[in-house]
Amino acid sequence: MTRPTSNASSGAPGALLVVLMGAMAIGPMFNYALGSLSALIVDEYGITEGQYGLILATVYLSAGLTATFLGVLADRLTPRFQIALIFSGIVVAFLVSAMWQSFVVLLAAALIAGVAQSFSNPATNRLIAQRTSFTQRARWMGWKQSGVQMGLLISGLTFPFLGVALGWQTSALIGAAACVLALVIAWLIITKVERDVASRPTSPAQSAAPDRGKLPTAVWLFSLVAFLNAVGTQGVTVYSSLFAVRALDFPLTVAGMIIGVIGVFGILSRVGWGRVAGRMARPSVLIQIMSLGGVVGLLFLIAAEMFHQGWLMWVGILFHAALPLAANVIINSGTVAAAPAAKVGAASGLVATGMYLGFGAGPLIVGQLVDLTGSFTAGWIAVGVTYVASVVVAIILSRLHKRSA
Repeated sequence: MTRPTSNASSGAPGALLVVLMGAMAIGPMFNYALGSLSALIVDEYGITEGQYGLILATVYLSAGLTATFLGVLADRLTPRFQIALIFSGIVVAFLVSAMWQSFVVLLAAALIAGVAQSFSNPATNRLIAQRTSFTQRARWMGWKQSGVQMGLLISGLTFPFLGVALGWQTSALIGAAACVLALVIAWLIITKVERDVASRPTSPAQSAAPDRGKLPTAVWLFSLVAFLNAVGTQGVTVYSSLFAVRALDFPLTVAGMIIGVIGVFGILSRVGWGRVAGRMARPSVLIQIMSLGGVVGLLFLIAAEMFHQGWLMWVGILFHAALPLAANVIINSGTVAAAPAAKVGAASGLVATGMYLGFGAGPLIVGQLVDLTGSFTAGWIAVGVTYVASVVVAIILSRLHKRSA
């Protein structure tokens, strides 16, 4: 595996990490808001669980279909432009969804949110590769990826209460206003950081010609494992609130807070696993452990519905947040390490494509199976199969690393 050279031998400023975490948090904010209000959306818009799943699937399919192309652009566009695109795109998605109460309008907003979100990983991975020292990289990757869970936590703690009191449309307007404020703060920080970088002497690594060779096989395998992992993680995250309401009779406010619980433990697990990844040369072993943990979590969710025991659901959610949900840290760290320095954005875009397509497939699979069977068990079994497949791909990746060592 190659190690991308960094232009920040002395380390990057902490303010940049705030922007990276913010970009990762804002990117999925629209879909997490929908997720925390899933039961309300289904009732307020008069749609089925399957149609709700289609809205979330549209976000991720839109992101997946554009991530590879935008990943290539991430190697060429300025950081300020990329960060602005992420934040402003989510603002527009919230505003469009608040225009009028229509399933079609929600689908349109989902398309916009997907395009904006698809820039998150390529843009932030590229900034980490360019601006951080090698010793910072794994730790920053853990914190950066935990931004997704911070967005999840904020959504889980705010939108359920806003939704119950004000409905979706007003909640969406409040979400848009919050994203505008975050955009202003991020713009000011990234402007200062980039000015500081521009004032430094240009190093040979910065002026090197772009690498036009093929991406390593390991990057393609990381993309595949990202897809498989994402089917499972997003299938569970998106439907966790609705599962609690429909299968276990939780009230909406408590069920919505499940998203917040996933966010808290997701932050802790991603930061923790990021530190572990920095000490391990082969991420494939960690991916295997996390995928098997996802299977165990799903078994608890199946048992919770079967025996109608809420505590079993909480155990399953903790396994979900602590293990498979943290796999993106390992996948992104491995991708940055495996990719040529000049193609980190393109490699990250390819991996993001796999991830977002998996994010789209997970809710779609679970939603359709809930519609067909009237319970969540079949959906949990289906996404569990993808975790097993992820273990298989991780084993192949491990053997590839051994041959190249």
